[in-house]
Amino acid sequence: MNSVARILLLIAVAAIVLVPLFFRARASARRSPRARKRLLAGNGIAVIIGLALSLWLPRLVPETPGSPGTLVVVLLLWIVGGGLALLGGVSFIGAIFARPRLPPPDSAT
Repeated sequence: MNSVARILLLIAVAAIVLVPLFFRARASARRSPRARKRLLAGNGIAVIIGLALSLWLPRLVPETPGSPGTLVVVLLLWIVGGGLALLGGVSFIGAIFARPRLPPPDSAT
């Protein structure tokens, strides 16, 4: 399998996972302005934590020559942190594109 086919396969698998997540976050954020703010805050925090886990924390792992444990820890932090940042980012974008339903105007005026 050549590299172009691998990239296309990766994009297809990512789309299968991320597109439903985007639409689910958008539908959840449409319920109310409060739900939208909660989703934006929670997913923003998830992106920050994910980026810290995948980019900053591996630098703090001490390098031990000849030990595969260091490599395993760094790879695990990249996978978990990157996944958390990706999923949080997609949900955050889904919540941004949502327009919350406004309550009906009072007819008592």
